[in-house]
Amino acid sequence: SWTTITGKVLTTPLTDMHSDALVKDFEQDGKVVYINDLNFDKKGNPVALIVTSKGFQPGPAGDPREWLVLHWKNNQWNVRKICNSTSNYDMGSLYVEGNHWQVIGPTQPGPQRYGTGGEMALWESDDEGESWHKKKDLTKNSLRNHSYARRPLNAHPDFYAFWADGDADKLSASHLYFSNKQGVVYELPYSMTADFISPLVVKLPAK
Repeated sequence: SWTTITGKVLTTPLTDMHSDALVKDFEQDGKVVYINDLNFDKKGNPVALIVTSKGFQPGPAGDPREWLVLHWKNNQWNVRKICNSTSNYDMGSLYVEGNHWQVIGPTQPGPQRYGTGGEMALWESDDEGESWHKKKDLTKNSLRNHSYARRPLNAHPDFYAFWADGDADKLSASHLYFSNKQGVVYELPYSMTADFISPLVVKLPAK
């Protein structure tokens, strides 16, 4: 059996999208939703990281594309904005440690501006997602867009996010990256010439 978050029993399968299980009616606002991640706050309440857009097509007509967190707190769903980005398929991950939350994802415009991904950034909140600020850029002046930053389960702080890059407009090489908890980015070797090779630190260009 299934219930809503308030304990109301639902009849399954759910055939009405406006059932009691609905978190927020984004369609009423003329928006589509892309779910990036699901996590839980210190009390075990769910927190969803999503991207909303004005349409499914790529390009500026879908702007603004907003990164939001949906947080069940004080017996209601609270919607808080993190930032804007440029593609429906910009995908990142949500990290929750007490009141301190982080998001790692391609929130900054990349070289293929309206293609999937962009430049990676690290965002932080110290009040359970109520307000956000960008702590640092993780990549900059890249040749290809970065996207799909994954949150490894029970990972070591030195392996905090894992993602790939690629040209969103044409067939290209795709390199693999990971970052530590402090936002230092490493690139894995594209070609292995030995059994063990150290990753390279990705250094941002000087301002």
